[in-house]
Amino acid sequence: MAKKPFKKSRNNDGVKRGSALMRGCRYTVSHWRGLLPVLCIGAAMAFSGIAQGFAWAYGPWAWAWIGALSLVLFVWADGWIGELDLSARPPAIGFLLFTAFSVVWLILAGAMIEAYMLVIFGGLGLGTWWWHGEAYQQHRTAQRARRRMESVLCKLGLSEQTRITSVNVGKKGRADAIEWRLYLGDNDRVSHLSAEDIAHLLKVDIARVVVRKVEKGSTRSVKIVQLAASPEKAVDPVHPAVRPENRAEGSEWAPGTRSVVEGLPVGTVLGSAAPSLVKVYSDQKDVKHFMVLGRSGSGKTSSTSGVLLSAIACRDLVIGVCDIPKAGNLAVPFAPALHRVTTTIDQLEADLRGMLALGQDRIRRMNEGKVVGPGGKPLRKWKPSPAAPAVLYLIDELGNTMRDLETDDAERAEVIWNLLVSNAQSLRQAGIILMPISQDAKRESINTTFRKAMSNYMVHQVATPQCVNGIWGGYDLDLFEAGLPKPGMCYVGDTDGAAPTKSIGYDMDQVIEEGEEFDAAVDTYAEARPYLPAPCVRVLGWGDTLHGAQDQQEAHDITIKQAETLNGLNLLADAVDDTAETIPAGIGIIRGTEEPETGDDERLQAVLEALANTQDGLSRADVERVLGVSTATTKRLLGVLQNTEKIVREGKGRATRYRINTAALTAA
Repeated sequence: MAKKPFKKSRNNDGVKRGSALMRGCRYTVSHWRGLLPVLCIGAAMAFSGIAQGFAWAYGPWAWAWIGALSLVLFVWADGWIGELDLSARPPAIGFLLFTAFSVVWLILAGAMIEAYMLVIFGGLGLGTWWWHGEAYQQHRTAQRARRRMESVLCKLGLSEQTRITSVNVGKKGRADAIEWRLYLGDNDRVSHLSAEDIAHLLKVDIARVVVRKVEKGSTRSVKIVQLAASPEKAVDPVHPAVRPENRAEGSEWAPGTRSVVEGLPVGTVLGSAAPSLVKVYSDQKDVKHFMVLGRSGSGKTSSTSGVLLSAIACRDLVIGVCDIPKAGNLAVPFAPALHRVTTTIDQLEADLRGMLALGQDRIRRMNEGKVVGPGGKPLRKWKPSPAAPAVLYLIDELGNTMRDLETDDAERAEVIWNLLVSNAQSLRQAGIILMPISQDAKRESINTTFRKAMSNYMVHQVATPQCVNGIWGGYDLDLFEAGLPKPGMCYVGDTDGAAPTKSIGYDMDQVIEEGEEFDAAVDTYAEARPYLPAPCVRVLGWGDTLHGAQDQQEAHDITIKQAETLNGLNLLADAVDDTAETIPAGIGIIRGTEEPETGDDERLQAVLEALANTQDGLSRADVERVLGVSTATTKRLLGVLQNTEKIVREGKGRATRYRINTAALTAA
């Protein structure tokens, strides 16, 4: 027989049934402590009115009976007060004396309106003391704590036979220490009450929740204790990179400080202040592809935005985002710090082919011993650095994108899937990371071979077991509404084999909507973003510039142009390669950062040849990056060319470009 789910004690249907008088009585009984001043005023008026009517009907001898009844009621109330807790006795004595005084006062004053007004104002004044006092506040806190635990028991799926027998709270109603005592039903066990799950649902540090039996050997009575909070463990729902003080020089999130190898914070471990990390590098420095899953409304977009903000803060990571169904919506807030935004199938195919070629080129160069570590030893795995960054490529709504493509062009969809599988299976050694995002991992949505090539996952709430397609089958995880009831809750896998961590993502939606602090963070990190070297750009087709905050049409035109044509940087690199044999050895055009003392003529010629072959001009940073010389040397070379009127400078700030002075060449 299936157990009936736990029900909260408040029954709204019961309140709605019956007459208005009955509903009022039920409300009064439920809230009598809050209405106590009003009840005392009403009792005094009612008793004095009845006493006067009784005396009018039976004469002066009725006052003796009234006095005797009053004395009995007073003694009974005094005895009841003596059984109360010490904190509740002072207000109880106050209300008793107030009621007795009001009865005498109203009997002596008769029908004087002033007497009734005095009683009303006196009762409300006493009520103010009561409503702000320790006893009433403690009661209110206990009631709130009871309702919170009822909600927790509902979400944990306990039966309706389980009930809360008592709730004890801290002094003066403070919720820094709360104890619930439960009596378990026949179908429930202590093992159903996990301290971790309760902490998650109460939104407190897991170390603050204790679950144990009340007595040794007891199987029914359970105690749940929420300990006092530690101020230093307060959880901030905002991504730390958004806080300006965290980006200050020398801080943990200062531009150019973080590395992708350290992991990408996506939120906090539920019930703890510890950050939850999306680890795309294992402890052995192996790249791990990462897949994000979750039904619509589960908070996966907000979590992915947290990953993106952590990613743009890395000094050694080039980032591309593909978002075809939403025309780049995921990338828009981060556009000034991204290297690539893809919004069409053609661009996606070009990116996949480019990354596959880049991976093969990197692996070939490592095999030939051309990629060395700090000690000069050849590398077998790509080590990310600002000069040779890793590549992170996110694909939003992959399942929906591919389903739509299969409907429109099944052969093209097969080509894209083959490219995705090839990328997933062969790019990790080359420092290229895929992060697909989908509502599910069903066979109908995600190619099974591609899904199996994913090394790790971040799973939000899903609709059915088929949506995860066997992911984390060895763990007892509730990936549905009961286990992940709130948007942003998710399980984040551990790259090194530990159990997935139940987490809550940073609240990125609100931060992005508010705009000011978030935009400042993106702009700050945009100035420190790394770029791919020219040989990698020639293979991949992008990674040498930032996408920027263009409108949708401009962004589309730029990405198409980058995918189909060589840019000025490629031409400059070709020019340097053509003149490399005539440049004296040791000047560091490609190799090293040592300040050169000779070779200026060759470098000047290389710049002129590159500028002559590009219509868009080149920025100072472009020249500096490809030549491999210092900023001071680059400025000096450009200054020489300007002084001889061979080149001209156009624009200001980031828009500055250097071009060939065609007028001077024509005159010559």
